[in-house]
Amino acid sequence: MYSALFKNDYKLVNNEPSFFKDLKLDIITKALFSAKDDQYLIPYFYTKLNNKEEVIYRQEIFKDFYNLEFYQDFKIYIQHILSMASIYNEAVLDSESWYTRSKLAKLMDDYDKTLNEFKNFLIQSKPKSQALNSLLAYLSDYLNSSEYLSFLNELKEIKLEFVKIKFSLVINGSDIYVSDESGDADFSKAVKKISSAFTYMEDRKIPEEVSFPQTPHIDSSIYEKLQKLYSKEFKAFDLFFKNNIKFFNLEFERIAKEFRFYFIYNNFIDKIKNDNLCFSLPLISDDFTEESDSSYDLALAYKYLREEKEIITNSYEIKKGEKAIIISGPNQGGKTTFTRQFGQLHYLLSLGLPLQGKYNKIHLVDNLYSFFKTEENLDNLDGKLKIELEAVKKILSNATNNSLILFNEIFASTTKDDGLEIANLVLDDINKLGSFTIFVTFLNELKNRGDVVLMCSNVLKENQEKRTYKITRTTNFDSAYPSSIQAKYGLTYEKIKRRISNES
Repeated sequence: MYSALFKNDYKLVNNEPSFFKDLKLDIITKALFSAKDDQYLIPYFYTKLNNKEEVIYRQEIFKDFYNLEFYQDFKIYIQHILSMASIYNEAVLDSESWYTRSKLAKLMDDYDKTLNEFKNFLIQSKPKSQALNSLLAYLSDYLNSSEYLSFLNELKEIKLEFVKIKFSLVINGSDIYVSDESGDADFSKAVKKISSAFTYMEDRKIPEEVSFPQTPHIDSSIYEKLQKLYSKEFKAFDLFFKNNIKFFNLEFERIAKEFRFYFIYNNFIDKIKNDNLCFSLPLISDDFTEESDSSYDLALAYKYLREEKEIITNSYEIKKGEKAIIISGPNQGGKTTFTRQFGQLHYLLSLGLPLQGKYNKIHLVDNLYSFFKTEENLDNLDGKLKIELEAVKKILSNATNNSLILFNEIFASTTKDDGLEIANLVLDDINKLGSFTIFVTFLNELKNRGDVVLMCSNVLKENQEKRTYKITRTTNFDSAYPSSIQAKYGLTYEKIKRRISNES
């Protein structure tokens, strides 16, 4: 079975992954699929890809779509297929009606014309992605299949029979009379003029809108009378419809719906990107070495769209063998935002999507696990520490040496010594597992471990109350945080000295 989203067999995930709220991926989900008609795509956003081959399969499609002319024309074909599918699905519910059958007959012509034009468009465009070349092969095989060619032959024969039918109409008030005499008037030119309003011109421009009221009750009455005059032809037509009612291959509707996943994400990118906020297709790291240039929290960028606030970008590098990162620094300094950004990059990579940032080289993890600081719940008698320990135990029992674990300010509800002891034990277990982890904490003593990379959020040197929201590597956690607290509450040496002098 051909799929625009999966190279191999897949199983959709219907439930939101547990880490979505911590990483604010739930906000991105709602932003992407806010339209009711697009919500069928949400499970695809929940279903991460398992290997590099699957990720590249999607990335190649995005590369083909970088050609804007090709992309726009491709979207027209996909949307037209979806429109035809909508007409077909509605019409087959009333396929015994001759009025409906007349619509289906017109749709059959449009269906054949559209699919052949789409095939020729793909041949001429020469896309490079495996997925679009596989789509071309699928289309070609279908259009050349004996079953489809047999359908076209039957359609051609039935049309030849019906084109011979000639009749005259006499309308007197609400009465309609049908005669098998064609009369003297040649209506072919008038009919052609009217029907041209519903067709595309050769230059592919849509003609000016012409509106005619639908008259299904009148049409049905005419068809009913014609059946009596041309019973042989209508019986043949009836048999044709019964044999070919499933002429529309609904696989094309499914495929078209899958391509909407790419269209929606590209539309989302267009809303976010500007001179400061970039997107790029990432490279895939095979050894946990990583590099990110000017990436950012995508959910925060979406939130700030209307608020016109500046988004601070961050860059980082992870070298070979560096799998445990400790982040510390002043409160409200961007540590949690950076951790979310880090998690988002890894998850969106696993969906084969362009990532936020000028350049990204990211490792493809098998799963993500997170536990972020929670508020004390007075209704829960178990206590915050117990809840955190149970969550950590569950994560460590499921994680592998290819997993990403994100801990944000946990174990703050106990004493510093106990928190430090528990944190060291947890990091020891993670080290044994070999998992990739970020550990955001105020326990600066963890810097003494020899198996961790240190990062910190920064403040301005000239004004330590001012956060830069930049997260950088460091060799030692300095006194930026206590200095910031001292400055905030007027406890610096200079301010205390000045206050004493003023009071004396």
